[in-house]
Amino acid sequence: MTFLDLTMAFYAAGSLLLVFAGVAKLAFPRPAADLMGAVGFPARVWFARAAGCAELVLGVAVLAAGGPGPALAAAGVYSLFALVALLALNRGLSSCGCFGQLDSPPSGIHVVGNLFFAAVCALAAGAGGSPLVWVGNAADQPVGRVALVLAVCVLAGMVLVSFTAVPEWLQARSAGGRNLETFRIEAAGLRR
Repeated sequence: MTFLDLTMAFYAAGSLLLVFAGVAKLAFPRPAADLMGAVGFPARVWFARAAGCAELVLGVAVLAAGGPGPALAAAGVYSLFALVALLALNRGLSSCGCFGQLDSPPSGIHVVGNLFFAAVCALAAGAGGSPLVWVGNAADQPVGRVALVLAVCVLAGMVLVSFTAVPEWLQARSAGGRNLETFRIEAAGLRR
């Protein structure tokens, strides 16, 4: 695997995260609207939905069309997310507003993760092409393409967990054993 392959795998995963976050904001806009209001943007549900729609469209454009324009736009969006996460963290907000009901407290993971994806998108802008074209070129057999798509989906899922569950777990851990036990029960789906 080359550096370009690694970059494109993260670029594809970041694009999937934009799609997922956009859909989540369209379906459950309140956490994003609250966050936006707390950091100086309009605290309106319609504004959160508009932002979600823009994320969704950008994620699809990156996946399908690629090229320098969508890649640089994604780099800009991820940079904005890093700034908003930093503001939310510094203001002690309780929600990052990233993924609708998959709520978590803002953390350094959000800031660093968003900066990482901004850099990946900027690198991908120089490479050109779309993640879909990369999948087609990187694997010459259909089974290899399916395996590569599944690997990118798993990577996106791991990043999603690191943006949502890990900050919540760290907060519960620092608050003491009672909150950690509550986290374990909720994570196991046993909460009533």
